[in-house]
Amino acid sequence: MRTFDVVIIGSGIAGGLLARQLRLACPDLGVLVLEAAAAMEDYKVGESTVEVAASYMVRRLNLGTYLYQHQLPKNGLRFFFDSPGKDLPLPRMSEIGSDHMPFHPSFQLERARLERDLVAMNRAAGAEVELGAKVVDVVIDGRGRHKVVYEQGGERREVACRWVCDASGRRHVLFRKLGVKVHKETRLNTAAAWGRYRGVAGLDAITDVAWRSRARYTARHLSTNHFMYDGYWIWFIPLAGDLMSVGVVFDKDRVGEGNAPAGALPGPRTRAEFERFLGAHRAVRELLEGAELEDFQSYAHLPYHAERYFSTDRYAVTGEAGAFTDPFYSPGSDFIATSNEFITQMILSDVAGDRAGFEERVAAYDAYYRFKYDSTLRLYERMYPVFGCFELYRLKYLLDFNNYYNLVLWPFMADRVTDVRWIREELRFTDLVLRALSTMGEHFASLAGDLRARGEYFAQNEGRFANGLNGVAQLETRLGPTIDEGFRREQVDRAYGSVFAALVERRLGERGLSDRARLVSELKLPQVLTFRDITPARLSRVLERIGERMTRELRGEFPGAGVERVELGAGGEVSVVGPAAGSAAHAEVLARARALWDASAGSLAHVAL
Repeated sequence: MRTFDVVIIGSGIAGGLLARQLRLACPDLGVLVLEAAAAMEDYKVGESTVEVAASYMVRRLNLGTYLYQHQLPKNGLRFFFDSPGKDLPLPRMSEIGSDHMPFHPSFQLERARLERDLVAMNRAAGAEVELGAKVVDVVIDGRGRHKVVYEQGGERREVACRWVCDASGRRHVLFRKLGVKVHKETRLNTAAAWGRYRGVAGLDAITDVAWRSRARYTARHLSTNHFMYDGYWIWFIPLAGDLMSVGVVFDKDRVGEGNAPAGALPGPRTRAEFERFLGAHRAVRELLEGAELEDFQSYAHLPYHAERYFSTDRYAVTGEAGAFTDPFYSPGSDFIATSNEFITQMILSDVAGDRAGFEERVAAYDAYYRFKYDSTLRLYERMYPVFGCFELYRLKYLLDFNNYYNLVLWPFMADRVTDVRWIREELRFTDLVLRALSTMGEHFASLAGDLRARGEYFAQNEGRFANGLNGVAQLETRLGPTIDEGFRREQVDRAYGSVFAALVERRLGERGLSDRARLVSELKLPQVLTFRDITPARLSRVLERIGERMTRELRGEFPGAGVERVELGAGGEVSVVGPAAGSAAHAEVLARARALWDASAGSLAHVAL
């Protein structure tokens, strides 16, 4: 019986990247990859990467040259918003997106080609890759060697190994053999349908000068393009060659099923339904005119999770073999990057004979991966009712993008993610992070319902443009190997304060609130979490606290003026009690109070690039 250090089940993107990482990290490791498919030809979903995965592939796996030569660079995420009748032409739709390539790279992957190329790369690096090798049994022996049984070419074969890593995707080969429960997620009820089109002219084929110039003629075609609707979104992702990935992800509770609103489109399940669904949207229909649908696939339910992902019995799962949340924001390859980093460090600790360090890593990594799943799920949990509203989603994206760059990408680039001490520190804030995600999700969903009731949900969906890089431009020169924890905390408070102040202003109809420095600085994350509801009474209490602070400041600046208190009104009114009305002292103190109250916060919600 042949023996290996590591057997990887599956040579898709998760397994292929893991094999490459292991061989790069430890060239002496014996690595066997068993892939059930006889040829890597399946056009899998999950073509769009974001910055963590890109950093992993470029820095850790040295794939930068390959990606630029054989795949497509990505021009960030881009979002378009439509009328209630779904009849706006693309140049009239409101848009969120960059007007130049983002400062951190990411890529659009033609998965079949990448996975074929990884097979060749891994074989050249010394890994054994067997195609047409279907794993039929796995026996885990925590005290000795594991056994993996597979069928290939009509023959049954067995190998022994120290580690088994499952990258088999939704087949869950290892968990099925071990009887580990994979839980269907109930907090997010989404499904998807997609296909690849050939002959799509692309967004850059549109020649409207005003529309192209508002994005400075940057390549919208290279973006992951999202067409945003209440309860669902449609993606357009370009692939190398003449292929365009097009798909629909929908909340089954809002789109033609269950409690969906009357008249809602039915969620597409079949190829014919998929084409009819896309055709009901003018901009999408016009982009696909003359194109040919080459293939079609669908998932009836998207999110799921397991109770653990890594074990001291020397097995692990990566990619969709373990968990999946939702394709919005393209987090799938980020999960792969994180789990592969963890698996590599666990294997290296085990091979080095560091039992205590190995067990410590398994416990920390498993806890963090479960937290990563839960936090990502909560990010999406209440988003679908917000998607169709440019006004609201602009704020949601601003917050999410800032938090991703600051709290997720930066630690990954600084190689903190595999540091057990750093992970333990991060896990101390688990409850705070999850509460923040849930609280903000509730506020956004509630305001979306309020705007629907007012008839204002679609009010800004035509003719507007927001630069998607607004919320992260200040991080461009900061991201790197050194983390500035003070700056990170400031960014968290600035992002939450900016966005929440804008939500308060919109909810209560009080214009001019959201860029006041005193209000934004008062709404740090801990204070935001105290808002269960956004009400006039709750805002009044905040204004009273700000007024008390300003009173103390003015007493210090004008000790002889007799300042008793400063009173603030939500509409921008400022009054000073104490100095005699009409006196020079009163005029001087009031002018200073108004200057303090009118000072700009430089709110991220108002920053323009």
